[in-house]
Amino acid sequence: MPVLPRLSHLIKLLDDESEVVRQAVTQELTVMRRELPQHIEALDTPLSAEEERLVSQLLEPARRTELEDTWMRWRWMDGPDAQLEEGLSQLSAFLNGWKSQSTDLTKRLDALAEEAFAEKGRMDAHELAQWLFAPHGGVTRFRGNSKDYYAPCNSNLFWVLDTGLGNPISLCCLYRLLGHRFGLAIEGCNFPGHFLSRVSHREETWLVDCFNRGRFMLAGDVARHHPAANPGMEDLIREPATAEATLLRILRNLDDAYERLGQMPERQFMRRLAVKLMEE
Repeated sequence: MPVLPRLSHLIKLLDDESEVVRQAVTQELTVMRRELPQHIEALDTPLSAEEERLVSQLLEPARRTELEDTWMRWRWMDGPDAQLEEGLSQLSAFLNGWKSQSTDLTKRLDALAEEAFAEKGRMDAHELAQWLFAPHGGVTRFRGNSKDYYAPCNSNLFWVLDTGLGNPISLCCLYRLLGHRFGLAIEGCNFPGHFLSRVSHREETWLVDCFNRGRFMLAGDVARHHPAANPGMEDLIREPATAEATLLRILRNLDDAYERLGQMPERQFMRRLAVKLMEE
């Protein structure tokens, strides 16, 4: 049977009472999962909200298994920026739902970089931070999600790109990955309680608070005067956060976010990914 008629038939069986039928439908949808969004768009009738929910529910176990099996492949990438982008692509695609593919994130970031270049040309680190995070004509492209700071969606770069909202670490990752496309060396700073970016600009080392309008702060001043300052603060600021440390912190944020929501299966899944990262 051609794909579209078969898919239409499967959709009619999504809420079938028979467990055997549901298992068969799940198996069929899982096999065609990667092409499923395109096939569904080609149907004469779009899915209802309930059908969307049922498809998501049926595909969830296979999506979790796939991410666990492929999770550490980001370590194979060449260089910390590529590693971070691959890890974020996998995690964000999972968080974004069954219609998203991990390869889609690179396309979205490329498109944003092209928009930035078309508007401003080649920018330095300060100019890029201003383009991303500072208000322009009353509009800010990306800003901190103060209203819903602990929501899991803040760790999903697809959601960040769609809404313009994020938490400190997702906005810093966006800044870093966009900067990489401009040939800029932007690193992470694993600052306690509030992830920051770290750049060299005008022969000084600066920390950039992407959550708060891309504010530039001299690293030395932060080390000396921050309320959390201690003898180890200068070492922490001097050493860039690795891709491993950044991804682990994102997973811990998700662990905390799901605990706050009482979503224990999701919390345990993020913990399993974190354990894989720490073990390998």
